[in-house]
Amino acid sequence: MSEQELPHGTTPRREFLKIVGVGTAAAATIGCGTDHVKRLIPYVHQPDQTVPGVSAYYASTCRECAAACGIIAETRDGRAIKLEGNPDHPLSRGALCARGQSALQGLYNPDRFRGPMIRKHGKLEPVKWAEALQLFSQKLGETQSKGQGANAVFVNQHESGSFPGFLDSWLGAHGLPAHVSYDAEAQSATMDANRQSYGVSWPSLKFSAAKLIVSFGADFLDGWGASVPQQLDFADARAKLDDAPRFIYVGARRSLTGLNADEWVACKPGTEQLVAQALSGAVSAATAATQCDVPVEQLTRLAREVASAKPSLFLAGGNGANTLELAQTVNRMNQSAGNVGATVLPNDPLVGFDGMGGFGELYDVVQRMERGEVSLLLTRGANPAFTMPGFAAGMAKVPFKVSFSSYPDETAAAADLVLPDSHSLESWGDAQATRTTISLQQPAMDPVFDTRPTADVLILAAQANQNTAARYTQKDYRSWLIGRIPGGMSALTAALPRGVMTGALPNAPLARRTPVRLAATAPSGDYNFVTYFSSTLGDGRGANKPWLQELPDPVSKICWQSWVEVHPVTANKLGVTNGDVVEVKTASGAVRAPVYLFLGIRPDTIAIPLGQGHTEYGRYAKGIGINAATILPLGTDGAGGRVLVTKASLSKAGEVMALVSTEGSARQHGRGIAQAMVAGRSGLMAKEEPAEAEEHMPGDADHAFLPGLRSPVANDAQGDLGDPTSKDAGMYDPKHWSGMAKRRWAMTIDLARCTGCSACVTACYAENNIPTVGAPHQGRALSPGFPDSHWDTRPGANIVKGREMGWLRIERYFEGGEGNETKFDGDFETRFAPMMCQHCGNAPCEPVCPVYATYHSPDGLNVQVYNRCVGTRYCSNACPYKVRYFNWFGFGEPARRQYAFPEPLNWQLNPDVTVRGKGVMEKCTFCVQRIREAEHRAKLEGREVRTDEFTVACAQACPSRAITFGDAADPSWTVAKLAQDTRAYHVFEELNTYTAVVYLKKVNHPGGGMVAAGAAPAAAGEPR
Repeated sequence: MSEQELPHGTTPRREFLKIVGVGTAAAATIGCGTDHVKRLIPYVHQPDQTVPGVSAYYASTCRECAAACGIIAETRDGRAIKLEGNPDHPLSRGALCARGQSALQGLYNPDRFRGPMIRKHGKLEPVKWAEALQLFSQKLGETQSKGQGANAVFVNQHESGSFPGFLDSWLGAHGLPAHVSYDAEAQSATMDANRQSYGVSWPSLKFSAAKLIVSFGADFLDGWGASVPQQLDFADARAKLDDAPRFIYVGARRSLTGLNADEWVACKPGTEQLVAQALSGAVSAATAATQCDVPVEQLTRLAREVASAKPSLFLAGGNGANTLELAQTVNRMNQSAGNVGATVLPNDPLVGFDGMGGFGELYDVVQRMERGEVSLLLTRGANPAFTMPGFAAGMAKVPFKVSFSSYPDETAAAADLVLPDSHSLESWGDAQATRTTISLQQPAMDPVFDTRPTADVLILAAQANQNTAARYTQKDYRSWLIGRIPGGMSALTAALPRGVMTGALPNAPLARRTPVRLAATAPSGDYNFVTYFSSTLGDGRGANKPWLQELPDPVSKICWQSWVEVHPVTANKLGVTNGDVVEVKTASGAVRAPVYLFLGIRPDTIAIPLGQGHTEYGRYAKGIGINAATILPLGTDGAGGRVLVTKASLSKAGEVMALVSTEGSARQHGRGIAQAMVAGRSGLMAKEEPAEAEEHMPGDADHAFLPGLRSPVANDAQGDLGDPTSKDAGMYDPKHWSGMAKRRWAMTIDLARCTGCSACVTACYAENNIPTVGAPHQGRALSPGFPDSHWDTRPGANIVKGREMGWLRIERYFEGGEGNETKFDGDFETRFAPMMCQHCGNAPCEPVCPVYATYHSPDGLNVQVYNRCVGTRYCSNACPYKVRYFNWFGFGEPARRQYAFPEPLNWQLNPDVTVRGKGVMEKCTFCVQRIREAEHRAKLEGREVRTDEFTVACAQACPSRAITFGDAADPSWTVAKLAQDTRAYHVFEELNTYTAVVYLKKVNHPGGGMVAAGAAPAAAGEPR
């Protein structure tokens, strides 16, 4: 029953949640709209499994991409507030990427449809469900009665599980053809080649078993395949340090995956296949080197390495015209090298990719719509009007269009009827994670708005049709699912707490439709033009989530914007630099965007990310950036995948646009922030000079335990550290435990594992109520009293002014390649270093605060007392790590001058964390709310906190397991053991800040003959 249909005097659920939540931190801070509430009411009838103020957890399945990872949804007082990876799920294994974290902002998106919409007088207007369902049934009946059922088309987002089979069954019952499965990011060529070579769409990949990894444009850390399980296994492989596989990346542009490589083969776009043939011996290295424009010595050396490294792992990606041929060549390399069964596992495939359709499958629909052959169009989950060229124009020729979208995207905006689907966190469902694992999906909360699951709507429509009513007697889709789950209701009930169950769904794998193949028009231009799906926004589906818009691209560190990647050599030739606007022109059109100078791209190549440029899709997406796909000529590879590479001309536009970047400097300037070592044949070799290594490396006589974690200065906070006359005074020595503080909360960050994916950043936003500041409506007036026309409403304007609020950032530094401004040299290394408050034992921020708002706690935390802070910002000036952030805007100001959580986005707020207001300095707290919760739980149970019992948000989400948190004062905790690693160091250790964050040096594997990845001599004064 919708809220509009509630009996008189009944309190709507959403209003009820506002009432019972008045006492929470979130409601008390922001005032959740209780103007119409006359009195507070208690829980007379307690909702099931709800205890006020106590979290409940629901195991479910993420639907933000096709992989369908397992998640755990934390709910509080009936609202979901945090998502984590499900440790029992075979794919996620407890980790969760940034897209998965941001599913909450899809659930609470303020621009979601509140209910069904019907086009009247040329625009969509809200109606009740009864009227919307009646119109849907009427149009469905007309299509059938006119004999036009075969001309109807249902385009559904690609997903595994029972729903695709249910949908096809429903369509068949109504005389409609099977649905079109569509994913704009589909790796059609890779999947087609895999089916030919291995008999499956996507075999599991075992990075940890390989001695050598070579990626030919496959961004397996960044959207190619199932990123989370691939990143987990890749990090495990690289964590073996001196026995880790060497990683080589082949391509014209270094993506996030490419930046993690030990060596880059910077070939021309489209010549990756020639490189693969040269490495396998199919063509001579000299021939390939000439055509690919790479050094012949490099190919010759790598060919020897490929021949000797067993087992190895070769991966094929790319988006060129010969991508299918490339994938076939790479698969043959795996077969001939004996990798199948060792590092490529067809017997354990990721079945979530079966039946996935892409550009070629949907283009057939576009052609049919243009010819007027589609009588009824239904779309769900996908947004082809944005991602598919010609789709929007074709829709105009369809008599009636139905969208099941939850959001006002470009496809829904052109529909005649919108029946908004409930979010996956509000719905029942399932997915086939592997051949033997079913991933369950259950609602974590009641629907936020008056939406309904599409499956329930289809069942109601079938029951209203006398020809199909007898086949659909179930109450809803959940009832239909119970009949399909192996073991029925009892098995489902038993498996729901874990979110997974053993077995296979009865649905047969969906057959892939024959794709349309188009020859691309002849390209023209002086530069190779490459487009790629955004690391954060994907194909654009994440653009309406402010967490993803504000998450800096891991390669460029830019957000809320589109940009053109240009090599410094090319920029010098054109006379442009960062922020100068250039025009990129192809045979299909032209776009303009600011320049970003990038060392990781060939001088004859330029690149633009996809995902921005929406004309609809809500306040966080509309009108931001450009859609570079609009200037790509139509063309496919041999598998029907869209070609995203062409030729273009590049010219200076004469404008300047500030880059919305969080990057301070791309270089370390000898400060040794992100340090590295080289893996040698006989183990790890430090980059430092011997004397320096002896001074800084933990494990020597003076640092026998917990190097630097115990401050000899901050005795007031940490207790008596022993006999002051002892030589061990100030050191953590078991002889002097008496009177010492029991705990020292600390963190280790393994740079050998960290890939820079930034999932930890989004997890921090979600856990700690960090506001996003870059949305256009959050711009501030240039000067007080100016009219609205003078408001600075540029996307990311606050970030340009240095007002970003993220407590955790990923520093990205380049090493080597300093001469790239005048001569191309692809020999450079990239280092990623997560940087947050270091919780110094001897913190420079503490003595400078005039109001004692920051101090050191007895358990080692640098504490910030918000209600004491008066905003002098002295602490920020004193902090050498620059990890303190000042909140410039409050919640009580006009809408354009605040960092807002518009209703119902405020429902995502964590009630355990204070929502800060204007004038307050804030920073990482080591998730102190989680620390205290664990301590209170242990106290109530009459015990001590168990070893590794809990962790912080960033460590819990991290798909590479680079971050470890715990009690460094207890040797049984993992963090205490890692702090003793021979690679351990503190950033700016020479300042004697005694930080609680210990970094473990990155380990490079440069290989023979390559002056690569940090093997060059360190700069003066820089510990490498």
